[in-house]
Amino acid sequence: MAKDARVRYTKTTIQVNFISLLKEKTLNKITVKEICSLAEINRATFYKYYKDAYDLMDKIEDEMLTELQEAMKDSLSDGVNKTLIRILEKMKEDCSLYETLFSDNGDTGFPMKIFRMCYKEFESYIGKKYPNLSKTQRAWIYVYTAQGSSGILNYWISDGLKEAPEDVARFIEHLISSTLKNFNTATGHIVFWE
Repeated sequence: MAKDARVRYTKTTIQVNFISLLKEKTLNKITVKEICSLAEINRATFYKYYKDAYDLMDKIEDEMLTELQEAMKDSLSDGVNKTLIRILEKMKEDCSLYETLFSDNGDTGFPMKIFRMCYKEFESYIGKKYPNLSKTQRAWIYVYTAQGSSGILNYWISDGLKEAPEDVARFIEHLISSTLKNFNTATGHIVFWE
């Protein structure tokens, strides 16, 4: 038990110090030596858990994606709005971490990793809502809405997560439903003008 707690503490120390460096400089400028110096550990300890700074970033993102996925699974049966709120609440809880990862120094691909993960969870929901569309067309719907949602999410996070998760979720849901309200599920066409 004590060993597990010590490992968790060491990994947390490494991650916290890495994130503080990431606030100041881009990933490609961060060295293992800097991380170790700041975390007050030797390089052998670092290499016991991570290959390099890129591997550390991947592991942090994987943990975050797992946490978001768990939050989604707990709320997906309650509908899209509740699921969005739960995801946004989780992000707000860890706002400093998300602000850093979504910053210019962070991983520009991370928002899309989140939406790719969400697609796995939402795929069956979209299939039920649009049963007459092909798998490709359902994927297009998701990609279209995910790209717009990703932009809103990027802005919300980079602006300091000021708005309440409920307000952001409601806004995203309204945009998506407004966009798709004239979608003809029988023909797969958007009707802009009658």
